[in-house]
Amino acid sequence: MIISTTGIVLNKFRYKDASLIVRVITRETGLCSFIVRVGKGKKKKNIFNYFQPLSIVEIEYQKNNKRDLHFFKEVDLKINFKSIHSNHKKSVVIMFLSEILSKTLKFQGKDLQLYDFIEASLTYFDESEFTPYFHLIFLIKLTRYLGFYPDTNNKQYTYFDLEQGIFSDSEMGSYSLKENELESFNDILGTNFDASKELTLSSMHRTKLLDNILLYYKLHIENFGSIKSLDVLRKIFE
Repeated sequence: MIISTTGIVLNKFRYKDASLIVRVITRETGLCSFIVRVGKGKKKKNIFNYFQPLSIVEIEYQKNNKRDLHFFKEVDLKINFKSIHSNHKKSVVIMFLSEILSKTLKFQGKDLQLYDFIEASLTYFDESEFTPYFHLIFLIKLTRYLGFYPDTNNKQYTYFDLEQGIFSDSEMGSYSLKENELESFNDILGTNFDASKELTLSSMHRTKLLDNILLYYKLHIENFGSIKSLDVLRKIFE
């Protein structure tokens, strides 16, 4: 079966001497892995342009349910990003989000709402000015599609249980947010990208907020593990 679809490149890695394995979340078939021959010279440069982290591509391939690796029949950029890969701060955020998505979408099937959310978010990020809140808002919004968006009932309560994903009027377990940490969490919860200009969290509070969001992911995603790009991300916000 020939599949024509758009896709978002999650990651790539070397395979043997002259090939890449590229993992792509596609709109029509979910997560797919492709083997790509790199080639030489100009052709090699074009291949790497297509498969930068979170590039949005248009692809055509022959789907074979008996194979784990597929081959592109056609591949081209759907969106030629203006800033995501050329602006240093944005490129670090993209590297970080690419790693997060690679960890959370390991066995992802077709999900149009999830795909459209990621594509629309990347397009917004590319076209807007840099903000230190984009990745925080993105991570919270992403949980809605992953199935553990915080239950906002009782948001007036003084604790948020990260393990249960609910607000509480008492400290329920070992992973509760309260006081300043809860206030920062509530500032991000339900905030749209456009409204990030109104946020005034200090660097210290943003750092702690990211730590808490990543802990939230670890508590809800099996084998989430550590984030290799986290230290690089922290440096651009120092």
